[in-house]
Amino acid sequence: MTIKVELNEADLLARMRNFEDHLVERKVVKDERDWKKTAVAFANSVPVGLPAVLYIGVRDTGEIETPQHNLDEVEKKFNRHMEKVYPRFAYVPKIITDNGLQALAVVIPGSELRPHFAGLSYVRRGSENIESSEEQFSELIAQRNSKTALLLQSKGKSVTVFIRTKDSEIPWPTSTVLVACNQFYVTLKKFDHEPAHSFPLSRVEISFDNLRNTLQLEISDPNRNAWNVQLERQVHQIVGFEMTHEGQIVLKHLLTVGKAEFGRQLVQEVSLETQNKQMQIAVKRGLIQVEQDSKRIHTFYVVNQEYAVALKKVLPEVLE
Repeated sequence: MTIKVELNEADLLARMRNFEDHLVERKVVKDERDWKKTAVAFANSVPVGLPAVLYIGVRDTGEIETPQHNLDEVEKKFNRHMEKVYPRFAYVPKIITDNGLQALAVVIPGSELRPHFAGLSYVRRGSENIESSEEQFSELIAQRNSKTALLLQSKGKSVTVFIRTKDSEIPWPTSTVLVACNQFYVTLKKFDHEPAHSFPLSRVEISFDNLRNTLQLEISDPNRNAWNVQLERQVHQIVGFEMTHEGQIVLKHLLTVGKAEFGRQLVQEVSLETQNKQMQIAVKRGLIQVEQDSKRIHTFYVVNQEYAVALKKVLPEVLE
């Protein structure tokens, strides 16, 4: 999903003067300790790609504060704060002018890399505490998924692998090693001199090879790549395992109406807070798209038509 986050100065000034909402926060310069928390909250909570704005040097009334501050120094200080966020996310600082007064507007789109934390992540290396790499951080997050966590225990080790087709099971060599895994796919390598192969976790069933004392992976035929089958499996994984029953109900309603305004309760029996959390999952995974009207005033949830047919088939099954 691609959403433009460019906002011109007129857009930024209009938002600054309007009331605060889920996409706007104003801070005076002395509120420095809250800058990072607000930026991280936006990156974690705003629909992926949709622009939120943190105004620095602006009062709650929407007026630029006086006396004026050196905004170059303010921007440098903000950047130093953001160096402590993990993992890092993109933002765009812009200086805006209103009636001869200036303030800093930081445009922060909802991040695909969420969750983000207002502090670095650390792991142990021998007797030392070191800052975790992007790969290590991703593994830490992925370990919240029990399937991924179990696979990661065999990272760098030999595993038993069978490719299941309609009529047979094809064993891979005993030299097969589990190279990497995240919450979406597992990567395996048959031999050192050959390239690795990756498979969606939705195609992988886990067992145990008691003869070899290794993890055993049974992978459904990777050559059966009919597009609709792949989409249905993907949708079933998201809707059936990542979303709650309440989220499934909201998604079914949205599938029926096709489009609904962000921030409005769609189904009476599901709270707005729960609805927003579940829609964030659907947006992040691509089932739902976020659109704005031509004036960028209203935001809407829209079913991604690429998944519409698969959703119509899968949702009734998981709601039974």
